[in-house]
Formats: sequence, structure tokens, C-alpha cells
Amino acid sequence: MGLRMMRWRKYRAVSGLIGLVALPFMAAVANADAPGTLTWAVPPFAPAFISEDGKLTGYASDTQNWFAARLDDYQHEIMEVPLARLLAEMRNGAADDHPGHIRCSTTLIPTEERREYISFAKTILLHLPISVVIRAEDEANFKPFLDEEGHIQLGQLMANGDMTTALRIGRSYGTLIDNYVERYRNAPQIMPVADDSKLLKLLELGRIDWTFYFPSEAEFYRREIAPNQMIKSLPIRGNTNLLEATIGCAKTPAGQQAISRINQIVDTNPDMPWTNFYAAWLSPQDREWFVAARAHYIDPKQFEALLTPRK
Repeated sequence: MGLRMMRWRKYRAVSGLIGLVALPFMAAVANADAPGTLTWAVPPFAPAFISEDGKLTGYASDTQNWFAARLDDYQHEIMEVPLARLLAEMRNGAADDHPGHIRCSTTLIPTEERREYISFAKTILLHLPISVVIRAEDEANFKPFLDEEGHIQLGQLMANGDMTTALRIGRSYGTLIDNYVERYRNAPQIMPVADDSKLLKLLELGRIDWTFYFPSEAEFYRREIAPNQMIKSLPIRGNTNLLEATIGCAKTPAGQQAISRINQIVDTNPDMPWTNFYAAWLSPQDREWFVAARAHYIDPKQFEALLTPRK
């Protein structure tokens, strides 16, 4: 079945947001039988969404396009909006600005509170968790801090006065990591910074030995700021599980219908091919970690069989 060309329009949700976004779909004549218009709310999270020179890229953008191409009986629009505003609009029942419009977002994490006003699809996005990011050539220096499974024992690393790091002021890394951050925040080997991008530059310059990043985030800054620096992500003990996110639509009859359609697409693609968009935003070493973790997520029994030695 040939893909029907789709119309994408960009709304300026609040003043000061970046300019028009061009997506790889052209205008088409509206289908009178179309089930509605999906308005995709795009928060400014790189490298999930990257808006540059009038073009929207990033792994979540590519994933969004992949699903939109398979929902070609809908009209599609783009709206850049902060996540907090999107959630507030969905919560307050103002998500559908016009009859037939369905407000959706591609990078939402389901919670019990959000389920009250958002209909969520099955898991779509898989992410590697916050990790300790180092210069690849320094890997041997971190062996004393690894457990038997090769995971960083964070308490030992952060307590070591010879291993320096920097943390972004005000950022939360999740409960487990935040507890260690609070314990060692004022240690002399830890410096505060105001910009996540500066962490990668400090690492390249040798000013610090390690830092915290999502692996895809680290690779984004590496490509932008330090393209000659090879990096590697070390899993943190107790924080190694893949993170899951998905598409959520406003919990209206039309939104629930759209989610049902999306779930059908997910069910017919059990190998999750769209997650290759995310894998492309990882360093080669981190991509190996992700591919193995994804295989285990999709089919644990098959993954374990691959690890069983042949007789």
C-alpha cells in the first residue's frame, strides 16, 4: 500500500519558541472520511527532538514520523509546546482545540496520575538509563569501582577524592543517584555547573574524569561540542534497567481510538524497528549495550538461549 502524503503544520504554542518545523511530508487533500487530526506536541528535548534550520530531527521525531506514515488516514500537525503546558492542557480538558483534533505526544512516561487524563499506547521508546560517562581511553581507570557484573558502584566512585566530576545545578537524576549526589554534593572533587553541554567539554579537556548523562544525551553533546572525543557509558549498579516511554493521547473517545490504532501497529511489529532511530544516537559501545538489552526486553527466553553454550 502506497503511503498517502500527509499535511504537517507547525503551531507556535508560546512566544520565543523556535521557528517553523519542516517534516518529510507534503500537503495533501484532506480525506473526507479521515478519523480526525492528530496534533503532535513536541517538547524541546534533544536529541529526542532537535529543531535546527527549520527542520525537526532526532530519534523521537523519526519515531513519530514512522508511526504517522502508518496512520495515513489521519491529518497530522506539529505543535511545539513545553511538556508542563501539554500535561496541563490534557489535564484540564483543553487538549482538543478544535472538533476532531486529537492531542498526542511521543515521549511520555505513564504514571497513575497521568492515566486519569491520558490514554497511553504500549511501550514504544526504550532508553538506556542515566550512566557514568567517561573518556573511552580511561576505561581501565574505573575497574576498581566495578562490581562483578561490570556495574559502577557509585558510592565508592563519588567518595574517591582522586576522581573528579561536575554536576549540573538543580538537575534530578532519579532517586538512587540523587541520594548519592546529596551525600557528596559539597565534596571537593565535585564541581557544580549550570549547563549540561559544559560537562562534555570539561571531560574532553581533562578537567573532570567522569559525569552523569543519558547515553544518547552524551552522544548528542559529543557530536556537537567534542566530535574528536570518544566516550563510553558505564552502567550504574541498581540503575541498569531500560527506561520505557510511549505515545500518549488526550483521554477522549477519539484519543482512545488513535491509541488503539497505534497499539495495532506495535503488535504487528514485535521487533520494534523504530527503536533503531534511538540506537543511531548512541556511541558504538553504547549501541551494543542497547541492542543486547532490547533483545532481552523483546524476548527474554530467546536472549537467554543465545547466551547458552552449544555442546
